[in-house]
Amino acid sequence: MNNSVDIIIPTRGRGNLIDETIASIRASSHHAFTLWVADQSDDAATARAVLPHVENDARVRYLRVPPTGSSAARNIGAAAGDAPYILFTDDDCVVDPSWVTEMIRELAEPQTWAVFGRVVPDDDEAVRDSKELRGIWLARKDSNTRQVFAGDRFNLGFGHGANMGFRRDCYVAVAGFDELLGVGARFRSWPERDIGYRILRRGGQIVYAPGALAHHRHWRAWDGVRRTLRNYALGTGAAVGKYVRCGDWRAAYLLFEWLLDQGVRQILSGALKWRSPQKMQAGIIQLIYPWAGLIDSARAPVDRDLILYRKTPKP
Repeated sequence: MNNSVDIIIPTRGRGNLIDETIASIRASSHHAFTLWVADQSDDAATARAVLPHVENDARVRYLRVPPTGSSAARNIGAAAGDAPYILFTDDDCVVDPSWVTEMIRELAEPQTWAVFGRVVPDDDEAVRDSKELRGIWLARKDSNTRQVFAGDRFNLGFGHGANMGFRRDCYVAVAGFDELLGVGARFRSWPERDIGYRILRRGGQIVYAPGALAHHRHWRAWDGVRRTLRNYALGTGAAVGKYVRCGDWRAAYLLFEWLLDQGVRQILSGALKWRSPQKMQAGIIQLIYPWAGLIDSARAPVDRDLILYRKTPKP
């Protein structure tokens, strides 16, 4: 059996922050991998951090790619390799030595199209002690219970893009990530939920594997967190708008669920439990900005067969 893996890290403007991410992957207990760093930076700082790894380890490859968003970078990185399994993590994460092995264990099952791993804060105490960030978590999925997602295309709680993997044939079947969704793209967020929705719609199975662990470094202050929350909300509206325009009117449920869970619930818990103006503001953002994403999405052409936005050429 071919257990080789392509690992892709999309990155932009992180500089030395990515060094620890690469070092953690190089320390993997599974050695048969190629790591592709898809760099969209405006300067050479990230390249300077990556190139020593390239020189010292033939498994590490550096790609300079256009600054068109993280989903485009992921697709370029995936296309650069040919391994049967494709894994993704982010440039602000550190993975456990067993991460690759645990991901492959799940992907080796033919019925499993995708796997998402556990994501925990690298410095949980620092985040918890921040007065501004009380009760607010980004890219966190810390359940210890394995879960299987199948049949219900609206159950998208399988995990985060900081820790995910796919069988290559399945990734190709759904045409990879929608390049208008995700950091740096027009609609800012929701690429991992979107590809999960398209997998589930086609009858594929997704597994949440708690043994595949990534530690997410929480480096954003409140202003950065607020921008990220706004991006989540915009992406929600844009994704739902796409599904409805592709004929899935029931997808409006996803918007209703988001407004209730991420909006109303956060406002109430911010007021009653956390006593946090920031958490209340986070909920208000989730009530307002999905509508902006939904409205903007109507102006972007869609491929109804692939359920993807079509990128419009630059003039």
